[in-house]
Amino acid sequence: MTHNPMIINDLNDKYDSIIWDWNGTLLNDMWLCIDVVNNILKSRNGQRLDMGSYKDVFGFPITDYYRKIGIDFEKESFAELAKIFIANYEAGVKKCKLQPKALNLLSLIKNDGKKQYMLTASHIDSVMKLLDFHSVTHFFEDIEGLDNHHAESKVEIGHRLLEANTIDRDSTVLIGDTLHDYDVARELGIDSILVANGHQSKDRLEEATKGRIVILDSIQDLLTPR
Repeated sequence: MTHNPMIINDLNDKYDSIIWDWNGTLLNDMWLCIDVVNNILKSRNGQRLDMGSYKDVFGFPITDYYRKIGIDFEKESFAELAKIFIANYEAGVKKCKLQPKALNLLSLIKNDGKKQYMLTASHIDSVMKLLDFHSVTHFFEDIEGLDNHHAESKVEIGHRLLEANTIDRDSTVLIGDTLHDYDVARELGIDSILVANGHQSKDRLEEATKGRIVILDSIQDLLTPR
């Protein structure tokens, strides 16, 4: 098989399967998440996040992130807060575009004969609607997400994805934008590549992973041979 020279060597030579994260990695929704959480904070503690402060505090579990920005779960429930967030997020999410070159990259990888999957901490029904909206569903062999809006760990559904599709862990990489993606990949026994134009800053990603994985500025860098 002739490999496309535009894709970095790590994808060409080592991996037959690519597992994609959705939010922040393929979908540029960070700005919307900031807007929604700022509206939540406005009626509570008046705190406001900009892109830098958001990327410095966002993480999993989501409850820890909310505590860092001043949410007091002694006074309100996480479930109710999640409902508020999701209602406002879904009201604006169709304004979010795919990350630059995402379509090109998905197409190149598919044409290169590799299999692509999706593993997301978002509600599976919501993600499927967005994938159809952006006309990218056909790129993925299988898509796994949660059955709730609580953005819990992806480890369990990740194991389900690997087992259901008999995916070889040694030739698989997860591409995401957060340290949770890195942790999930380690739990699944697969490699990971992180991109720093999503929900967490490059400094955080680099400090936590300490050179153990490839960290790119964006998925566009996958189109540039190293």
